[in-house]
Amino acid sequence: MVLKRRFFVALMLAAVLATSGRGAAEAAHTDMVRLHVVAADDTPGAQALKLRVRDACLGVARELLADCGDAEAAWAAVRGATDAFSAAAEAEARRQGYAGAVRAEAGEYDFPDRVYGGALVPAGRYRALRVVLGAGAGRNWWCVLYPCLCLPEECRDGAPVAFHSALLDWLRGAFGGRA
Repeated sequence: MVLKRRFFVALMLAAVLATSGRGAAEAAHTDMVRLHVVAADDTPGAQALKLRVRDACLGVARELLADCGDAEAAWAAVRGATDAFSAAAEAEARRQGYAGAVRAEAGEYDFPDRVYGGALVPAGRYRALRVVLGAGAGRNWWCVLYPCLCLPEECRDGAPVAFHSALLDWLRGAFGGRA
C-alpha cells in the first residue's frame, strides 16, 4: 500500500512538473519590470554607446520609479514614460555622435537566467522596456528595474527583494511544509 501511495505521489508530481513548465513559459512574470538595451552591433564604439544609453535610461528610471510601491505601479509608470525613455536614449546617442535609429518600446520579452547579487532571476518572459540602437544586432545589456536590481546600491532602503518558486510553494503546501 505504501509503495502504491509513493508511486501515485511521484506520478502526480511528474504531471505537475510537466504542465507547470508549459504554463510558466507562456505566462509573463508580473512581479518584475526589466530594462533591455540592445547595441547596433558588436564594435567597441557601439558597445560603449549602449552603456551610455543605459545610463541615460537608468537616470529616467531612478526618478520615475522612486515612489512605486509594487510591480504593477512600476510597469504602469514605465509604459506611460516610454517617450521620456526614448528621448533620453536618443539625446545621449546624439551627444555621443550616433546618428542611427534609437527606439524604446514597452512589452513582454524573453530573457535568459541571470544572477544579480547572488539572487537568480530565472529565464522567462518578462515585462520590460527595450531600447534598441540601430539594427539591434549587437550584444545586449539587461537588468531588473523593479524591484531595483540594476544598481542595488541606489535602491530604497526597506524595499526587500524576494524570489520564490511557485512549484516549491505548492509542494510545501501539499506536503505540510511552510508555504
